[in-house]
Amino acid sequence: MQQPSRRWIALGLSLCCAFALPAGAQPGNRPLQLVVPYGPGNGLDLLAREFADVLRSQTGGTVVVENREGAAGVVGTTYVARAVADGGTLLFTAHPPFASAPWAQPSPPYDPAGSFVPVARLGAVSLVLITSSRTPVASLAQLKTFIAAHPDQATYAHSGNGSPGQIYTELIKQVATLPTLRPIPYKSTGQALTDVISATVLVSLVSYPAAQSHVKSGTVKLLAVGSAQRLPDQPDVPTLAEALGQPGFEAGVWYGVLAPAGTPAERVNQLHAAFAKAEAATSINAFMARSNIVPRLLGPREFATALKQDVDVARQLVKTAPNE
Repeated sequence: MQQPSRRWIALGLSLCCAFALPAGAQPGNRPLQLVVPYGPGNGLDLLAREFADVLRSQTGGTVVVENREGAAGVVGTTYVARAVADGGTLLFTAHPPFASAPWAQPSPPYDPAGSFVPVARLGAVSLVLITSSRTPVASLAQLKTFIAAHPDQATYAHSGNGSPGQIYTELIKQVATLPTLRPIPYKSTGQALTDVISATVLVSLVSYPAAQSHVKSGTVKLLAVGSAQRLPDQPDVPTLAEALGQPGFEAGVWYGVLAPAGTPAERVNQLHAAFAKAEAATSINAFMARSNIVPRLLGPREFATALKQDVDVARQLVKTAPNE
């Protein structure tokens, strides 16, 4: 945990120093860059932009969100891993590039734990199983019946090998006995959603924030949610545990911020304090509530422990998921 004096110092920094480079770094007015390793418009990207707005407001500093998508988050994550470790470039990410995506590659371009310093875990979000409103499927049981009658349409979209959508759908296939459900990889969640909406692909398992606007507009239907309990704004939609008859079955991802390995500890603590203060803002709380993101703030040390556990578990999960 942070020392009280460090937390007080971080929160009491002047506007001009809030995002200043640490001692020994090249001087200048470099903006804080939040790299999102996925395309624009998904739940993670929207959350990053909310935090950027609040950080700019609270500090007076320049905060830029940059999307670097590709390879299920590996492209953007690699970019940050190789960035200058001065606290100016941060990874604003969900857990796939750490917990799963690297192990889907023969030679991971970074060490999920060793190439980064955790700054703050911000929250967690449920994955949801969706289908187009054009299909006659309205439940997991009906999905199984539909696939048996239309095996040529038995496809699911995911955003890359090692992504949570792929891994958890493969687990659902095993539990629900849906061996003919074929994976269709996409470069981004946005592209996958487009084809689900048009019924080009039958189903997809995506984050609720990414699907929420489409659920509200009526273009997609929720078949089940991966949270431990039913979502407050979708009380009639069963959890995956209920639909599968598997108590304890959950599917979700965390959102967090990490810096390149070697970033000075004092700078990491300053950044954590800034993100912790931002998360307490009314606008962030409202956005998380609307998006069904559960706030779960962790400091650098606690986040590092949780990250190691995720990496260890996901390395085993990836071994059971087929590669495209």
